[in-house]
Amino acid sequence: MTQAREPWEEPARRAQPGDPGASAAPKRAADFDEPEQISFQRFDDPEAFVETRMIPRIVWDPRLDHSAPSRRAEPPPAEPAAASGAADSGQDLVDRGDGAGQQLDDSAESIVDAIDEQDRKHLGRNSLLMASGTLVSRVLGMVNASLQTAVLGTAVAGAAFKSANTLPNFILVLLSAGILQAVLIPQITKAMKRPDGGQDFVDRLVTAALVLIAAVAIICTAGAALLMRSFTSLSGPGMQLTIAFAYICMPQVLFYGIFAVLGNILNARGRFGAYGWAPVANNVVAIAGLVVFLALWGSQKEAAAWTPQMIWVLAGSATLGIAVQAALLIPPLYRSGFRWRPRWGLRGHGFGQLGRFASLTFLALVIAQGGGLLTMKVATYLADSADAQGIEVASYVSYQNAMSLFQMPYALIAMSLLTALFPQLARAWQRRDDPRTGLTDMREMVHRGLTLPALGIIPVSMLFIALAMPAVRVVYFSLTAEQARATTLPLIVMCASMLSFTIVTLQQQYCFASEQGKTNLWMQCLLTAIQVGFALLAYLVPLEDGLVVICLGMFFGNTTLAIVFMLYARHQIGDFGLGSILGMYLRLGIASAVSGVAAWLAYRGVLMLMPPAIAAETAFGDAESFNASVWLWQLLGGVAGGVSFIVAILITARLFGVREFFDLVNPLLRRLHLPQVR
Repeated sequence: MTQAREPWEEPARRAQPGDPGASAAPKRAADFDEPEQISFQRFDDPEAFVETRMIPRIVWDPRLDHSAPSRRAEPPPAEPAAASGAADSGQDLVDRGDGAGQQLDDSAESIVDAIDEQDRKHLGRNSLLMASGTLVSRVLGMVNASLQTAVLGTAVAGAAFKSANTLPNFILVLLSAGILQAVLIPQITKAMKRPDGGQDFVDRLVTAALVLIAAVAIICTAGAALLMRSFTSLSGPGMQLTIAFAYICMPQVLFYGIFAVLGNILNARGRFGAYGWAPVANNVVAIAGLVVFLALWGSQKEAAAWTPQMIWVLAGSATLGIAVQAALLIPPLYRSGFRWRPRWGLRGHGFGQLGRFASLTFLALVIAQGGGLLTMKVATYLADSADAQGIEVASYVSYQNAMSLFQMPYALIAMSLLTALFPQLARAWQRRDDPRTGLTDMREMVHRGLTLPALGIIPVSMLFIALAMPAVRVVYFSLTAEQARATTLPLIVMCASMLSFTIVTLQQQYCFASEQGKTNLWMQCLLTAIQVGFALLAYLVPLEDGLVVICLGMFFGNTTLAIVFMLYARHQIGDFGLGSILGMYLRLGIASAVSGVAAWLAYRGVLMLMPPAIAAETAFGDAESFNASVWLWQLLGGVAGGVSFIVAILITARLFGVREFFDLVNPLLRRLHLPQVR
């Protein structure tokens, strides 16, 4: 057996006679016949699991890539087929079996041509499509989080439910992203090229995956008490409530796993809609459960006051939502023509062994999730210790609430753009040994990955920093003034790290596209080590400062790794315009900071118009019920600040010469039939 090597160590494939445009492109035999799919999500964002999408990974070959430099001058094939139609015709060729080899090659060529051309032309449209599903899911998720805060508060009861309801996500990220998607699920696409369409193979694969998921779910549910005692720091009634929630929430592992398997089968068959929108139903069911709870029992913020009926309604509706989410994938899967019959046995069916890259990826996942679990343990310690002392501080509920707000702009802007960019990044890496392009395309993709998301992330992060307080008061309307301030400061620190968080996302994509598992592992270790250090430091500082220290770990960890990655990428692929990128960051950052000051002044100006009684309630109110007047004034202040920011950023970005910003904004203004900025 040959020793595994990093991708750049592989020998180049030599051009063969009759291979037009062939060059020294690295190509493994297995890759040519077996295009695979790779999933991508942030390792340290388990809440984003339900929005993970499968990204087609196209392995470049000059015979299949008409956009390659050696083929760009040539006319396209006489009868190009659409991607979906080509996929269908390819399946028909398999079923008929007449001239399958050559016809499958032609079908594969048309598929790659269509995908590559569409990716190049429609990056913005693809990002918008992804952002639309993300927007609906995130908005409903914030409604869900807001109602949870109204029911549970931010102290021990809230930490108990958040911990029990989040732990299945940590487990599923390991199981799904580490095993199902990195090792098993990509095999579905490969199997579809077999004479039987991969039916026997996929049946065995799905059977094994479902058995594995069910076994993990049973073990985790049976050991729920042990898991909660290991990964939280609650005690007394808080721990008892956490364990009760966990026994009902832990079966979510089963439903999340089924959702992952069925969703990835749909993706492998070219059906993406249901997988992207099913999480909406999950949020609807969970919100309905919270509304019923509020109607029956109102707010219950004391851990000792919870009854079995309350626990079942809250935790049961959360688990039911995940079950509905998984069940919604069955009808479209059936309509796609997929039929499953349990088949047992894996040996001799081409499953192979766990690859080196998949092993390193899984190890990186374990390290990242371990850091996340430590954060949960420290944050719940803050809640439990504060409760014992009779004080209220920012704890795990505050952390989750701030993270939900942080994730909204990050998911809409950064994840949507980078997810759409990822297939092109992978193809650019595969073209790196073409003498006509070399690493030029790779440098271009890295430059775009560092530039395009930043044009939105930098202004939005400054906007959230300036208007963090109204954002928290409007979304989490049940919080008191003190609780809102406890959530606002962690949110500000998180938003300060939004750009570096985005660059680290690109770093993971870069390593996935180039299959640099070892590089991704040591970079993940660096990030987690810094975050763990700050989490442990939170034990030593006053309780009221503990959560801010944890969030500072997020800031310094991501900032450090972002710098390391940019220097590493420049060393590996050459200069991709890092100086100009940093210059754009600086100019847009200054323009955004000035605009943020304008937004904050506008917000404060509105609050100055409030009647004295409402102003006192806004600043010092400790009422635990919804105050419509306070909420309305915060909303008006936030709107005024947002409008002021938009006007200011258009002016300051022009003054500071951020041309790239208007290259992004003007097409949006044109679509809205608004005047463009020249």
